[in-house]
Amino acid sequence: MLPSLRACLLVAAVAFAATTWSAPAMADDADEKEARKEASEHFRRGVGLYRDADYVAALVEFKRAYELAPNYRVLYNLGQTSRELKDYASALTAYQRYLDEGGKKIGRGRRQEVEKAVEDLLDRVGKLTITTNVEGAEIQIDDEVVGVTPLAEPVVVNIGKRRVGASLDGHVPARRVVEVAGRDALDVDLNLVPLDDDKDVPLPTPTPQPVGEEESDFPVAGVVGLGVTGLCGITTGVLGGLALSAKGEWDDALNTFPGDPQTIDDAESKTSSFAIATDVMLGVTAAAAVTTVVLFIVDPAADTDDASDPDEEDIDLSLRPSLSPSEAGLSLLGRF
Repeated sequence: MLPSLRACLLVAAVAFAATTWSAPAMADDADEKEARKEASEHFRRGVGLYRDADYVAALVEFKRAYELAPNYRVLYNLGQTSRELKDYASALTAYQRYLDEGGKKIGRGRRQEVEKAVEDLLDRVGKLTITTNVEGAEIQIDDEVVGVTPLAEPVVVNIGKRRVGASLDGHVPARRVVEVAGRDALDVDLNLVPLDDDKDVPLPTPTPQPVGEEESDFPVAGVVGLGVTGLCGITTGVLGGLALSAKGEWDDALNTFPGDPQTIDDAESKTSSFAIATDVMLGVTAAAAVTTVVLFIVDPAADTDDASDPDEEDIDLSLRPSLSPSEAGLSLLGRF
């Protein structure tokens, strides 16, 4: 139907509905008269918005008019407006209610028009039969509440992807996304899991430990050994640098002409001292590094765990490093 023709029909509906709502009735009380008057105003306003193609606002006005004073004629306008918004499910529902509530009051031509629209809309919607494992759950489709379980009948929805959810106090909300094609009839089962009561959750009992003892898996000895190794390494590097500097001074004294025997002897002695100190610290650093590795690998708590087993042989894993002079300097000796 052309928009201009729809507008004409709407204007006709306005005239008829306004006459119906404004007709005096001695039996009606003042509140009912006021409601009808307000409904007529919302209806007229909705028609104006529809003619201006402001369908969202027009739909709100038509809905308010129907809430204040239900009249089957307004359902026709709701169906037209929802169709313009491509909300086919709402349009189908409004048209079907229009036919049901209007009954024989609807003219033959108008009935044929609406029945044709209904047939067209059926290809653009589907039906969801929604169930939950507990009753009283609030059902939402695309974040809009559609009812509370158990639902009396399937829910008509637009084709496409639909977000279906269920929520109930004391339960974890359930959510599903379903794809709906034209004339689909799908079953959607939502399972709501009860939330655990704090009083029903057993609290973990801490394991008592002797006073003054605290169990810890943190490798304190290994960390300390790592720090000592690092410090030794830095010291070795400094002494090595000083040895190289002294060696340079010795070379300069030897290459100086004429040479000074005393300066040469002093430079040689200085170089030798730094070299020996560097070798010693290098050995200490290596020993500390090996000890640190052992401390990280060996679990100190293993001694207490194995002490109760008399069948296992005690193994001495302690590192005993020692330094001894050699022709090349100092040698690192040790055993496990």
